[in-house]
Amino acid sequence: MEIICLDTNILVDYWRAKKKDKGKTLVVALSNEYRLAVSVIAVYELLRGDDSEEDKFWKQFFSKVIILDFDIECAKISGDIYRFLKQKGTMIGTEDILIASVSMKHKCKLATNNIKDFGRIKGLNIV
Repeated sequence: MEIICLDTNILVDYWRAKKKDKGKTLVVALSNEYRLAVSVIAVYELLRGDDSEEDKFWKQFFSKVIILDFDIECAKISGDIYRFLKQKGTMIGTEDILIASVSMKHKCKLATNNIKDFGRIKGLNIV
């Protein structure tokens, strides 16, 4: 089964869905077609708050999905993305660049609601 990397905004939608509505989320729909993965950057984004209940939820969720690491190859890809976007004058957030690089390194599609920003990255396969 193909792996798909979930962007932070997809995960936040999943967290915010009421318990009875979680089955209607994109996370659940994608889990029927793909093996779910999360970038270690998204893990950081979700665990940097101060809500222990939410942290507990995410730690349990992360134990059930693939966590994609950021390594030297990702750093090189991130640098290429940064230079490309800077040259075009279409910069996006650093975390988004890092998440894109992880997805690209692992040759995964990226599931995101942020097509506006991620769509600027050449070679990124977006769902």
